[in-house]
Amino acid sequence: MTEAEWLTCEDSRLMLMLLKGKESNRKFRLFACACCRRVTDVLGSQHGAAALKVAEQLADGLATNVDRRRVTESLLAAKPFFPSLNTALFANSFTAAYDTAARAASAPTLINVPKIIGGPGATINPRWAEAVKNEYAIQASLLRDVFGNPFDPVAFSPEWRTSTVVALASHMYESREFGAMPILADALQDAGCDSADVLAHCRGPGPHVRGCWVVDLVLGKE
Repeated sequence: MTEAEWLTCEDSRLMLMLLKGKESNRKFRLFACACCRRVTDVLGSQHGAAALKVAEQLADGLATNVDRRRVTESLLAAKPFFPSLNTALFANSFTAAYDTAARAASAPTLINVPKIIGGPGATINPRWAEAVKNEYAIQASLLRDVFGNPFDPVAFSPEWRTSTVVALASHMYESREFGAMPILADALQDAGCDSADVLAHCRGPGPHVRGCWVVDLVLGKE
């Protein structure tokens, strides 16, 4: 994959192949969490939220494998409701999130969707295929937010970490609300940031999620 292809790719699976073995488990876990936060409705509200919280805590070293096993068992026991397999909604909200994101985070996959669809030669519903394609494209955008451009990493100056910059980034990281990204760009520019990539990412359309590469650089996370 070339840099130009990375910047325009709409298939997260190809991008994950490039990143394999080159990035931290933390980044992959947060990418998986971002995918699954899009689909909390099919995970079961209470148990799904608990599982995502622990997954994010694991990423930051604030939870243990014992915590992970506990919430995984609770999620499996809850048997969350899954919509009909032939609907685009189900494909959007489950297949891509668990087929791609869960494996990227080295997390157990709850269900083997291809086996449920059918064996070799089974006909795939066109709406299903289109929805999965769309979800992989959305995940590609999430990957670019979390991992940035691996072909052109940004050198971040410590001088740009003013109290205002750090406060803005910390609030967005903890709240998962990223509406202040353009304000962060202004604060970084006031601090002397002259990186076009950093400023453009902050002022761009997003999406932005926990693990965003600019926010991580501000907070000194890897």
